[in-house]
Amino acid sequence: MSAPKDLLSYASLTKLGKQSHYDEDFDSEFWGTPQKKAEPSQPTSLRQDPYQVSAEPNYADGYDSAEEYCTSFPSKTQPEVNLKNVLGGLVAILTGRNKNNGGTQTPPSSSSNMSFLGSGNDGDSFLHPSVYIPSAPPLLEAEAINYSTYRSVLEAEPPEWLPDSYTTICMQCSAPFSAVTRGRHHCRFCGGIFCRACTKGRSLLPVKFQQRDPQRVCDACYDRLDPLQGLLISSISNATQLAKHDVIDWTCARGWLNLPVGLSMDHEIYKAANTLRSYCQVARLNPEKSIPQAILRGANGLAILTVVKAGALLTYKLGTGLVVARKSDGSWSAPSAILSIGLGWGAQIGGELMDFIIVLHGSNAVKTFSSRMHFSLGAGLSAAAGPVGRVLEADLRAGEKGSGMCYTYSCSKGAFIGVSMEGNFVATRMDANLRFYGDPYLTTTDILMGTVERPKAATPLYVALDELYLKLQQC
Repeated sequence: MSAPKDLLSYASLTKLGKQSHYDEDFDSEFWGTPQKKAEPSQPTSLRQDPYQVSAEPNYADGYDSAEEYCTSFPSKTQPEVNLKNVLGGLVAILTGRNKNNGGTQTPPSSSSNMSFLGSGNDGDSFLHPSVYIPSAPPLLEAEAINYSTYRSVLEAEPPEWLPDSYTTICMQCSAPFSAVTRGRHHCRFCGGIFCRACTKGRSLLPVKFQQRDPQRVCDACYDRLDPLQGLLISSISNATQLAKHDVIDWTCARGWLNLPVGLSMDHEIYKAANTLRSYCQVARLNPEKSIPQAILRGANGLAILTVVKAGALLTYKLGTGLVVARKSDGSWSAPSAILSIGLGWGAQIGGELMDFIIVLHGSNAVKTFSSRMHFSLGAGLSAAAGPVGRVLEADLRAGEKGSGMCYTYSCSKGAFIGVSMEGNFVATRMDANLRFYGDPYLTTTDILMGTVERPKAATPLYVALDELYLKLQQC
């Protein structure tokens, strides 16, 4: 196969090296260049030689090949190729670090792009850091997404769902449907009919679907949507939206009465902000009935819940809320939704609706709320008559990730009085966190330890927290 006419052959380099003039071995047919007019005489050496060869090279030493000619160019000392150096390079590749950090690294030669090995003072070779330092952006960042590759997915239109009568078997595993063990489920992305085992994944869908909650999709669609989840989480999830309910005053029914069960994180954020605002007003009017300032200043986190309690001698409690942790710089983490179910036993009777503020004392208490479920045991005095009452409690909480002491303050509404022993199970609402953040891999530890950025939807909560601690600084 003949060499292309537009390229310089390797053998021609030898010929150039042996001659000092272009004119002696110039072949116009081989180079394929048009004839030009004669130019003024030039020096006999190679014109504009990048290697700065002497104008009168001495070829008397006998360079008989192109390889020998190339070695005559000035270059850095290359490491000796032996078994020791090869093994050293393999160790550097496997361990991902330099074998000799203190050695002098050899800069790459201008005549080669293959200088990935350096040489130390002792003669050993090591892998250049540029080889094993990753240069690609993280997969979850927007700039890592190739739009042309995922264009068909990002611009997909909502499908028309197939009717249930279209098939009697799963369109993926071909298992027949049954009323109890294998029901029908539609994939929200492709509209096909699949069984429960083939639709376990939850994914955010592109913008045209107008869905901010993760939706059930089949396994095939889950694999297609998974590379885009980082982009969709940062753009269309509920956490990235502005708070819809940001007016916290008496003009709204929810402003003076918190419901014990919130159906979404947005509702929990509103309830928590309302509870903090109400507490600030009560603490300003009755400082002796508020949480001691020293305890609030030293808080590592706050859990804010609304709980309904009713019974005689044996009481039942149910409520929901959220928990936020305080970082070392004084800022607050993203919120995590929680559910509380409890029992009380003692000399008590009545019913009340309580807004709890639980002060997490120490990092162990924060780790306790990072558990999927934990148990609390404490004693307290409850008294409520009419719209305003007080409950002061101290309890010990223990979960799979630790235990800690917490102090509880509550403002209650109703008719209740009694002294009791209280036991509660507090669980993280993983479903609420998933609908809010849109990330199925997100854990409570990630949320409370500051890995997740503060969501825009929680702005009313952070405003209320800042007002609470601003008043503490003024005292």
